[in-house]
Amino acid sequence: MKSRPTMQDIADKLGITKVSVSKAVNNKPGVGDKLRRQILKTAQEMGYTNQRPANSKNSFAFVVPRRFFLETDKFYNVIFYHLNKLYIGSGSTLTSIVIDLESEETAADSALYAGFDGIYMAGELSDTYTQMLSKTGTPLVAIDFYKTNLSAAYVLIDNYYLGYHATSFLIDKGHREIGFVGNINQTSSINDRYFGYLKALQNKGLSINDQWIIPNNDPKTGMYEIDIPFPEKLPTAFVCHCDMAAYFLANSLKRLNLSVPGDVSLISFDNTDLSAASGLTSMDIDRQEMAETAFYLMEQIINGKKHRNRYYITASLIDRNSVLPLQIV
Repeated sequence: MKSRPTMQDIADKLGITKVSVSKAVNNKPGVGDKLRRQILKTAQEMGYTNQRPANSKNSFAFVVPRRFFLETDKFYNVIFYHLNKLYIGSGSTLTSIVIDLESEETAADSALYAGFDGIYMAGELSDTYTQMLSKTGTPLVAIDFYKTNLSAAYVLIDNYYLGYHATSFLIDKGHREIGFVGNINQTSSINDRYFGYLKALQNKGLSINDQWIIPNNDPKTGMYEIDIPFPEKLPTAFVCHCDMAAYFLANSLKRLNLSVPGDVSLISFDNTDLSAASGLTSMDIDRQEMAETAFYLMEQIINGKKHRNRYYITASLIDRNSVLPLQIV
């Protein structure tokens, strides 16, 4: 009977050290992205599985694309923090796995997930990557995104309603010319917020100006840009898809000697520390509640208990100093 391939077998085939293989298959630092992908691809081809001792505690993965896990954007970092606290308290482990763009597109990392009892997916992973995770047979919980072709449990926000609510808030403050900041095809959450924005405008009979739909970040890297082209005529207000988008937009406007909210009002989403520090009016999304709900849902799944496949987190508007009321004509 053929023996199960080992880390040493992979190392010998690639001409590298066993230590490098161990770091790659256990998602540890110290291995470059290119070599890690090569190791994981070889491990998958050889049929390697990462076994853990039978008496060890449960182990879970928290997978997020690098573009959503930037040091400057703390949304998913905070969700991981609260989830990790829960697992530390329960005696289990939670491993953060940050996926670079090439790994997400090739989806050759299946060996990385052998031995996990459950996988959390945050941000929005590509169809290729989520299907690879689905084929592992491990319970999946998706946080803050959904895919109709993915069999998973979901912890979501009603982004369609929030987009409608945020836009209606601006309308109630007297704004009639309102733009939207965000790449509407980047994620399901941005797309839903955009359609909520459209509904609010249409319900009030307000015009939709395509020139006022402005993306200010790179959908592949997640990096925001300050040097963005503006139309000749600006709206009086923007709905921004997140706090970071609003922060960078405010700085872009400042370069044109325009102030927030004196010249342009802004409203955003997530209510991160950045929004509080910048005085941004923002839709508050309780990331601790998201983490606790995701934890509860995963526990129900792995213990074979009945559960809902979709849980929606509540949100509320935090009114600060970035929206200027206008006289309603």
